[in-house]
Amino acid sequence: MRDDLQGQGRFIILAIGLASAAVVGILDDLTGSHFPLTAIYLVPVYFVAWHAGAGAGLLVSFFCAAVWLVAGFYSGPPLPAFWIMLWQFLSLLAIAGAFAIILARLRKAQSRTQALSLVDFLTGALNSRAFYNLVENEHRKSVRYQRPVTLVYIGLDNFKHVNSRFGHTVGDTLLRKVARVMMKCLRATDRIARLGGDEFVVLLPETDLEAAKIILPKIRDRLADEMEDNGWPVTFSVSVITFFKVPPSARAMIKMSEKLMWAVKKDGKNAVRYASYNG
Repeated sequence: MRDDLQGQGRFIILAIGLASAAVVGILDDLTGSHFPLTAIYLVPVYFVAWHAGAGAGLLVSFFCAAVWLVAGFYSGPPLPAFWIMLWQFLSLLAIAGAFAIILARLRKAQSRTQALSLVDFLTGALNSRAFYNLVENEHRKSVRYQRPVTLVYIGLDNFKHVNSRFGHTVGDTLLRKVARVMMKCLRATDRIARLGGDEFVVLLPETDLEAAKIILPKIRDRLADEMEDNGWPVTFSVSVITFFKVPPSARAMIKMSEKLMWAVKKDGKNAVRYASYNG
């Protein structure tokens, strides 16, 4: 479904680019050789390449060069020689095509940089900034539509012992394993973030307490199996809060989840505590 929508979006962008190139060609024909609009042909190329990629940008580049050639032909005499017009056509096509490729690569690099800025470099989970933004969005949706949202706060017990006994390299491997196990167990709509050195938090949108009680045991069992298989003496203190009505801010939601997780640690660790918030 998402691929279909993206395909439709690219088609619309391409159509706008081709139509814009045709408009530039008409204006070029009307103004004649006294006001050349050659550089303006790059505007549709820029728009399409930036928003729809290099392939669409190259197609519009070819169309722009063809429209420019036709506009030059109909703008009236004197016409340059055929070889001169062909050279000018190929030159414009080469310039516009290179422009499209460079723009598409710049856009891809920008998107990659933006994505990396939202991800924890060690585990691949979201970082705190990205997660706070997500929770704020869910907070607004919950206020508007009165739908439940659940936060799961997971603290690793005895993680410092792993670092001191096996070394930080093993500790980093353990954190990556934890993130990957949870990502495999979660739904496509759920999001996981690493907020602290050994603390993770999971956002379960539109999830009530009963649904959370189905999801969490599976995750906890998989994590426990992973720790046992690797000989890591780590357990998990987990808090699960379902917000049927949200508090005044998204940060308050996260703070409540964190506070409940620390209560689990104080009561002996290695447990799950469920709670609900109704305002």
